[in-house]
Amino acid sequence: MRKPILLTALKAAVILYFAACANVDDYAVYKSVTPIVTKGNWKVNLYMDANNDKTNDFAGYSFVFNSNGDVTVSKNGNNINGHWYEDNVSKKVAIDLGNTDPMLINLNDSWNIDDVTNTNVSLGNENSQKQERLIITNQ
Repeated sequence: MRKPILLTALKAAVILYFAACANVDDYAVYKSVTPIVTKGNWKVNLYMDANNDKTNDFAGYSFVFNSNGDVTVSKNGNNINGHWYEDNVSKKVAIDLGNTDPMLINLNDSWNIDDVTNTNVSLGNENSQKQERLIITNQ
């Protein structure tokens, strides 16, 4: 009488084990952007706008992100100040660089955080009609 109960319990345990392992990626640890981008100068390594590569439009721009939410963009000795923040709950980064530089206006948005390494941050904006992709690299 004990063997059928034991076999059923063993089968249930195996099924639960494999079901739990199938969803391990759902519990992956989120890597914050803030401690990465607040170290050093950054440049645009890739900017795609609706499948158009516009990376060269950002040649010469250098970004410095501060932990207090300020960002300074430099090009040819000119500085533009803006703001940024990371929302860890929605896993997004919002950037506001004002409207004085026509190229930087393209970066004013709320970006999904796609990937973070010590040298690269990959952001995307699939919700916009533009289908934008932004990758910044530590210089």
